[in-house]
Amino acid sequence: MNEFIKIVLLFFIYSFIGWLWETVYCSLKARKFVYRGFLVGPYCPIYGFGIVGVLYFLEPLRQNIVVLYLLSTILVTILEYITSYGLEKLFHASWWDYKDVPLNINGRVALPVSLFWGVGCVLIVRVIHPKVMLLEHFLSEKFGLVLPIILLVLITSDLVYTLVNMQSFKKVTTQLSAAVEERKQELAATLNEKRDELSASISELKESVSDEINERKQSKKMERTSLIEEFKNTPSIKKLVGHMSYNQKRWIRNYPNLKLKNVKNPSEVQQIIDKNKKNSK
Repeated sequence: MNEFIKIVLLFFIYSFIGWLWETVYCSLKARKFVYRGFLVGPYCPIYGFGIVGVLYFLEPLRQNIVVLYLLSTILVTILEYITSYGLEKLFHASWWDYKDVPLNINGRVALPVSLFWGVGCVLIVRVIHPKVMLLEHFLSEKFGLVLPIILLVLITSDLVYTLVNMQSFKKVTTQLSAAVEERKQELAATLNEKRDELSASISELKESVSDEINERKQSKKMERTSLIEEFKNTPSIKKLVGHMSYNQKRWIRNYPNLKLKNVKNPSEVQQIIDKNKKNSK
């Protein structure tokens, strides 16, 4: 029983530390507060699983820093790849993409990133973990089995809520994608009509050719710069975005590399959701 309490508490402590690290790093990088984490609560389970796994399998090797580093790097790389693959198959979305990073495998893992995680694991095992164990000992002595059970109930409820939320997210993004494509066709038809009118005007009024050309150029410029705004303000699209939950909008806003596998135009859908969120503040 004591071992169970220890594992659960360490899992949550390191999940929180992982969430804190990602939130601080991404907030500094974006120059605004970025609430990271797939789940609602302040924890990233991948860090909990990864670090607890390293501790239990590799801590006996803590004195051999080279072996510890190499095996940690391999272990966290395998975990990151499996997690990326599992999330993509389960939710039809990829939450990070290393395709622009050298020596990557399917964009799921990359050597420079894995080498960094290896350094982090060594630092945790050699420096941070002894201090974390003091906190774990205090919590286990103070709360016993009660705290682990409460934490497990919370994260299970969070996971169920997130799974339901993700199904809704997949549905609304698919509907948004269809609405954007429909609006594109409408705008294309309108633009073609305007172009036909301009061509007729040019043939009839040769003296105003330069004005017509300028108008056409201006039309093309507006088409490029205002397309997302046009989509955003379309009533059907605005209604769909308005029905999205805070957590769904947060996924779009705080995961710039999120790839939606169930839509034809993921970047446009993401921009529309993000712009509607900003305008609602």
